[in-house]
Amino acid sequence: MAKKYNREKHFDADYFRAKGIAYFDMLDFSDVSNEEIRQIATSGFPEIEFYQCIFKDLDLSKTEFYSKLIFTECEFSGNTSFEKCVFHEDTSFMRSVFNGVTNFDNVIYKKGLSFYHIRTKPAKDGYFYFRGEEVRVNKDYDHHDIDFRGALFETEVSFRDNQFLGSTLFNNAIFKNKFWFTNVDFGLKTNIDVKFDCDGFKDIDMCYRILKDALMRKNYTLQSRAIERLEEKIRQKQHKDDDFEPKEPKHKQPSELLTTEEAAAYLKLKPNTLERWRSQYPHRLPFVKIGRTVKYRLEDLQAFISGNRQGS
Repeated sequence: MAKKYNREKHFDADYFRAKGIAYFDMLDFSDVSNEEIRQIATSGFPEIEFYQCIFKDLDLSKTEFYSKLIFTECEFSGNTSFEKCVFHEDTSFMRSVFNGVTNFDNVIYKKGLSFYHIRTKPAKDGYFYFRGEEVRVNKDYDHHDIDFRGALFETEVSFRDNQFLGSTLFNNAIFKNKFWFTNVDFGLKTNIDVKFDCDGFKDIDMCYRILKDALMRKNYTLQSRAIERLEEKIRQKQHKDDDFEPKEPKHKQPSELLTTEEAAAYLKLKPNTLERWRSQYPHRLPFVKIGRTVKYRLEDLQAFISGNRQGS
């Protein structure tokens, strides 16, 4: 059982300095302030390791870490944020569990970053964010290795706008919920041999389609065909369901455009809401004008939903 962290007992700077590593074994940091944990993680020792430690509502966002950081079999409950952090040395969250909303948006990792066999558990409003819109425009950033092998995503997960241009491993990762690879770039060193156990979720066909399109851009032909077969299974099931109960208008292919009424039904809004947005907030939701006719792209509707979830 983890013991409550006590700085006087567990932070021995002289011992850590002599060993060249700060080591925290089976400690509960739930009642420790974010600032104190930040001080530990930036204390300057060459390596800082947390083994089977517990954290609650940890927020270390916008921090630069110059030590090698290792979180092994740790538990992160509540909301966890490493948003906009910079990891200068190898960093690992191997076999750790994230229970809640987890935010790794726009992180920069200048060496390897490992999520080997992590698990994201579906607590209330749980989500795993690893989006990269701001990093994407940083042309001076070199992309390094990232490891998601064996990761079990039980929550919804978003990699939107990220670029995996170094060695990227998704071998045996399992998606049990919706996954968004919207506007993602894969490099030639990507292995995305993943497993899907998420059929039945609303819009899961769109998740497959977006991932397939991202892979096709880099000629991952075999993976694209495998996902295409999963898409077909979803479509067949949807057609069978349509025979037994009324449905909302079928989602059109991304290359097609939706009317204001169809887009409103898809977003569960009233058509006049979209009309008001076009007039007062034209940048809130992209639209296309063809003559006097207004249309919406399905990809834009999906991106809008993904970007406006609680915790985003």
